Amino acid sequence: MTRRSPTSRGRWLLVLGLAAGCGAAPPGAPGGPAPPPDAPAPHAVDPVPAALPEIVASVDAYSITRGELEQAVRSAEIQAGQALPTQFRDSVYRAVLDRLVAFHLLLQESERRSIVVDDAAVDARIETIRSGFPNEEAFETRLDSWNTSLYILREETRRDLLVERVLESAVFAGIEIEPESVRAFYDQHPAQFTERGGVRARHILIGVSPDASEPDKAEARERARGLRLDAAEGADFEALAREHSDDPGSAANGGDLGLVVEGQTVSAFETALFALDPGELSDVVETPFGFHVIQMVERRDDRVVPFEEARGPIGDLLLQQEQQARAAAFIDELKTQYDVRILI
Repeated sequence: MTRRSPTSRGRWLLVLGLAAGCGAAPPGAPGGPAPPPDAPAPHAVDPVPAALPEIVASVDAYSITRGELEQAVRSAEIQAGQALPTQFRDSVYRAVLDRLVAFHLLLQESERRSIVVDDAAVDARIETIRSGFPNEEAFETRLDSWNTSLYILREETRRDLLVERVLESAVFAGIEIEPESVRAFYDQHPAQFTERGGVRARHILIGVSPDASEPDKAEARERARGLRLDAAEGADFEALAREHSDDPGSAANGGDLGLVVEGQTVSAFETALFALDPGELSDVVETPFGFHVIQMVERRDDRVVPFEEARGPIGDLLLQQEQQARAAAFIDELKTQYDVRILI
């Protein structure tokens, strides 16, 4: 099964609501928020077979395979920062399949509208991806870790851009968020702008799959120890993270996780992080994602975020909500125009 790069379908699946459906965490949160032990059970959905058929759905002549669905679920787990809880399997698989159907509806609609993405646009997007790496070798290493090639990445990027242009031309054009709406949201949701205290942190992740062999785990642990020693002896932590970290959400930013609050990450990571003082390094910390070296940057107290600071993020949120609502309506319309079959 091909492991797709994060650019593949990710952006527009998120626009269509995948993150909300899977409880995705911000990219900087290595542990992600886990459902509390007493979380209510998800709404009842049709059960998903334990053994999936080779073809799980179709959109006209295109078949969505078991491998494509399972990879999309894995991508959702990476975004959420945790493995899929068993009790949410049916609802998440259904939600992810719905989003894959939406993606392929939009892709076929791009053909019907004769939308074309030229090589220059693909090159520009690839260059944006490449610029997030310190050098060409690091970029090629990441392609290898994604089990993909530059050719495959280019083709997936082209499809992403086709879907992007359908949404931009047919759905998003002309959306405007009024300043009054932004102010009203701020005034009506004061609790959302009371910022909990926490810590700013950076980390380096040496990723290991949960089913890795003991020799592979030992090798990854030693790599993490070596990087920690380098940092302790004065090497630039951010440069080390950019070159060596396997966390796609933070590596390009020097391992920066932003503000981390209690309860946001997995237990082992949180315990190690909050025991540090500003500027300190943790020992190597093992989590289900691999081995971490953590640097605590600063502690921050609780505060009320002023409107001027919140204005931009609120506008972005309201815009995203409006985009999602219009995209959902557009997808519903497309479903009446194409032959969509769900086979599980």
